[in-house]
Amino acid sequence: MPGTPPPETRTNLPTPLTPLVGREIEGAAVVALLRRAEVRLVTLTGPGGVGKTRLALRVAADVAGDEPDGVRFVGLAPVADPNLVASSVAQVLGLRDAGDAPPAERLQQFLRDKRLLLVLDNFEQVVEAAPLVADLLGACPDLRVLATSRVRLRVSGEREFAVPPLGLTARNGPAGDGPSGSAAVRLFAERAQAVKADFVVTPDNVEAVADICRRLDGLPLAIELAAARIKVLSPAALLLKLDQRLPLLTGGGRDLPARQQTMRDAIAWSDDLLSPADRALFRGLAVFVGGFTLDAAEAMHEGLRAEDSGLSRSGTELTQS
Repeated sequence: MPGTPPPETRTNLPTPLTPLVGREIEGAAVVALLRRAEVRLVTLTGPGGVGKTRLALRVAADVAGDEPDGVRFVGLAPVADPNLVASSVAQVLGLRDAGDAPPAERLQQFLRDKRLLLVLDNFEQVVEAAPLVADLLGACPDLRVLATSRVRLRVSGEREFAVPPLGLTARNGPAGDGPSGSAAVRLFAERAQAVKADFVVTPDNVEAVADICRRLDGLPLAIELAAARIKVLSPAALLLKLDQRLPLLTGGGRDLPARQQTMRDAIAWSDDLLSPADRALFRGLAVFVGGFTLDAAEAMHEGLRAEDSGLSRSGTELTQS
């Protein structure tokens, strides 16, 4: 039988080295979800760089006291094979091999009488393992799961929480706060001060900073990468260079995963998960500025299908001739 992990491993949440900015409302909402008796699986979804992992860590820390058997964080980014998810979770829980019992069975045996929160981070590339999560929840009545993923798991009982970008409107602040009190601008200022200690948001530069955040769609990762350029560029000069965003948004921390060191890598992480047909569709949708309607997306999809069908017929005709 699998042994109980030692007390010091009861909670293994990583400790972020920078403060979380502007997620008070979202954090409270997810905590409230997890504290509802009927909710046992919450998936934080959103694009790369929106801050799903950081929000999950904050939420997990906030509810850790509710879980007598603790919180376990399982980082799945290095796992490419869905068949290895169960063994990855078992390893984090400290479970040793027990004869011929498969990892999924050992997990159920260990977790069946535990009241525990399991945080599964970066589930998108192993989403085919979602039935494992459903099976664990079915077999372990007091288990709760908080997942982060660029797509929902699509299993019964899942509650999806779409993590929004950081806003440019101050929340719960005086009407005169304007953009300077917004989460996006506060994040930019905090990260800029890490490389230029005397940087402050002033009436002279606040509009440029707000425009930078707006141009970056409020994505925390993009804002952090841009803020790091303040050491050599003023906000106004930085704003002018955002016409070529991807070459500029580089230089993330060496301690971060490669996908978080540049926006190009963050986008590539998602792009690599797409099928060739989906990749072609998203590239086609890039012609729209400011979003698109469902009708426009369907028309683009049908057009690409027709084009692909025409190319296939042409290739067949050339082969036969």
